[in-house]
Amino acid sequence: MVPGFGTLEGSFQITSLEYRGDHAGEVTFDMALDSAGPLAFTAA
Repeated sequence: MVPGFGTLEGSFQITSLEYRGDHAGEVTFDMALDSAGPLAFTAA
């Protein structure tokens, strides 16, 4: 589940996950996935 975006479902592996933020409480992230088949997306 990705808050404010939706839900990804399927067989996959997270190959990279990076978080960044500043002192004001904002956070951004980058994520790379490798899938083992089709993924399903349901919007939030």
